[in-house]
Amino acid sequence: MKTLLTAAVLLLYFFAQAQKREEFFDSRFKPDNRSPYYYVITEKKDSGWYREAYYVSQRTLAMQGWYKDEACRVAHGAMNWYHTTRFPSSKGYYIDGKKEGVWFGYDEEGHMTDSSTYKNGRRIGIAYHWYNNGFLRDSLIFDGQGNGVQVSWYEDGAPASSGKWKADTLKTGRWQYYDKKANVMATEDYADGKLQVCNCYDENGKALDTALCREKEAAPAGGIYRWQNYLQHGLQSMLEAKANSREWSAGQLTVVIRFVVEKDGSLSEFKPLTNYGHGVEDAVIDIFRRAPRWTPAQQFGRPVRSYHTQPLTFEIKVQ
Repeated sequence: MKTLLTAAVLLLYFFAQAQKREEFFDSRFKPDNRSPYYYVITEKKDSGWYREAYYVSQRTLAMQGWYKDEACRVAHGAMNWYHTTRFPSSKGYYIDGKKEGVWFGYDEEGHMTDSSTYKNGRRIGIAYHWYNNGFLRDSLIFDGQGNGVQVSWYEDGAPASSGKWKADTLKTGRWQYYDKKANVMATEDYADGKLQVCNCYDENGKALDTALCREKEAAPAGGIYRWQNYLQHGLQSMLEAKANSREWSAGQLTVVIRFVVEKDGSLSEFKPLTNYGHGVEDAVIDIFRRAPRWTPAQQFGRPVRSYHTQPLTFEIKVQ
């Protein structure tokens, strides 16, 4: 009887272990034990599979949510994500993998940035997006069948754009864009989400070459290879400078930095999305401060500011 009882206890133990899974994920939320960004716990509960993720560097909660399946592919229940600042970034509810009810978005300081309502995965009713200063950024209205209308404004309240949606996420018909002086900056004509024709104008209303109307993302001067080479050399110099200081503990880290590419191509507004402390993020940001200028993003033939996020993985070796 004692042997049978012991065997039963062991079976229960292994079954319990099988119902709980602990993993490391990278910054894209993909399994990665070498350069973890998230520590993820998935556990079977009475009402489904419950998952929590924590930022490795901050050791704070990153997300918590419910799923129908062990692989966590079908969200079903409450789903909350959090910034590294510990404020929520989004809150909402899923049913069978589709958004349902009211969803809210927040910035890193806890201010609400958007509010939308969903029914069976489609947006319905009025949705709002706000700037950090509290001014309205976008106002949208959807019929629950995927059809919607959007009007947008600049931070000072001047009109920025207007247009229609179909299937919730596909632009349709004519979209019109304005500069901050209320002059027409560009028009775009869409069919089933695909851009058919684009016309754009300079500050004086003169038509520009249609080739300039296509949006272009910001890019490192010299291409991505040169940018990667610059970062690698910067990290190597940083690690060599710190090798004998013993300020940092040995181990592999993934530091994530968000930054802005300005209209002139310079980099600014560096913000670490990790927090290992001991000056690690500051040292990495110094590399970005010395970086060569990028080619700025282009919208309708005009340079615009753009936001970017860069993860950097490196190993600290203490001699």
